[in-house]
Amino acid sequence: MRPDIPRDDRGSTTELVIATPLMMFLVLLVVQVAMWMHGNNVASAIAQQTIDAARTVEATGEGGIADELGGSILANRSVTVSTGATTVNVVVEAEVPSILPGFTWPVRHELSAPVERFVPPTPVGAQP
Repeated sequence: MRPDIPRDDRGSTTELVIATPLMMFLVLLVVQVAMWMHGNNVASAIAQQTIDAARTVEATGEGGIADELGGSILANRSVTVSTGATTVNVVVEAEVPSILPGFTWPVRHELSAPVERFVPPTPVGAQP
């Protein structure tokens, strides 16, 4: 003789099959968004440090700043510095590695600032 199986337990397997992958996806999505936000902050720091270095009078190569600050969180990093007579522009583009297949998580920061320049002091009685 077989023991009676309660009829209300049949739906629990179906609910578990549907809910578990959905919950795992949501947890991974939260982790991915946190990684993207961190990568966005890193790209912002790279842009700020690069523009601070590029706008000085003794500006030299700025390539090492991205390597120092970028770490492994930013892939396909691209730092573009263009210096004009009065302004300097920095564009940082990169991608955050994805733990969710099929998604790309790009970050981009663009900054512009005036170039530092030497202005000799005017004598006290001279006309500007």
